[in-house]
Amino acid sequence: MSDASIATAPKSPRVAEAEKLDQITTAPFVPKADRRAELDFAGFATTETCELSCVFCHFNGPNATKKAKTLAPELIEKGLRDIPAGQKVHFAATGDFFQDPHALDHVHKAVDLGHPVNVLSHGQSMPPERLEEMLAMGVREFRFSVDHIEPRAYAKIRRGGDLDRVLDTIAYLRRRKEQIPEINVEVNCILIGDTRARLEEFAEFWSDRVDAVHFHAEYYDVLKFRNLFFVPEKRNDCHIQLYVLPSGQITPCCAMMVQSHEADTSWLPNIADTSLQEAYDRLCDMYEDPDSELGKVCAKCQWWVMWSDTKDGDSPYMRTVRFDQPPAPPEEPAPPPPPKHWLAELLTPFRRS
Repeated sequence: MSDASIATAPKSPRVAEAEKLDQITTAPFVPKADRRAELDFAGFATTETCELSCVFCHFNGPNATKKAKTLAPELIEKGLRDIPAGQKVHFAATGDFFQDPHALDHVHKAVDLGHPVNVLSHGQSMPPERLEEMLAMGVREFRFSVDHIEPRAYAKIRRGGDLDRVLDTIAYLRRRKEQIPEINVEVNCILIGDTRARLEEFAEFWSDRVDAVHFHAEYYDVLKFRNLFFVPEKRNDCHIQLYVLPSGQITPCCAMMVQSHEADTSWLPNIADTSLQEAYDRLCDMYEDPDSELGKVCAKCQWWVMWSDTKDGDSPYMRTVRFDQPPAPPEEPAPPPPPKHWLAELLTPFRRS
């Protein structure tokens, strides 16, 4: 092949996507935090311990440095008391939530303080007894990370995991939904391997098992994305959402959760000596300051695609398929125009304009 033909060879879709996204991300942009009067999101990633080793995981993957921290219960309670009354609390982990020995204690405390609870897990450690404990507390929202629908492919992605175990857990909740209709079960699925080409098949698989499935673009190298649903035309602001990490550090976003594992982020506020509202205000200030430690990370970070406008129902980052809502009725055709009287049609050419 000649040098000329190599130079003019078309770029692969992945290369073209990466180049365009990088150009948009690094273009001049003035960040502006959408400051809220009070917190509208609070997540607790309580532990980094996990029994799986997922191929893409920066915390417990095959090549990850495992730090295995777990947040002290008194710090979680401190954070829970900072959250406005009635605000939903999201429990997850940079490992798996149910590897935290105090997981159910955290849920119980949140419910006692009047907070609805959403639990995210890979679903390997949720036997019926544990599910019943949470249901008795009033937990109604469950989300599972499941990246394939075939047992062998699933096991290659989430090493040490068993797809049938997750499906049994989901099926149990589905049966309990008959007695407790408020139960909501959803699945997160990262677009890796052959998933992108099989979205309809994956959606069909989940259609009679869960209430919704969320297909996510894949992040890599901490701050980058691939397999987007589309590349936006311009950059947009991120929405500051607080996550308390196993280290006690409070991050403004998912990106900084990963960054905090890979780099020194000692400059982040810590739940031990900072309220969630103080952390929120400080992180908003840092987000708007390009010279701050956070601003320097944001300048090269592509996670802003999570907050881009949607197109045809999709964001660049995510496609959600819901099964708990009836399909919209088909649009009725417009009625035909009324027939003209024969005499009116006959006289039309003679009318003055």
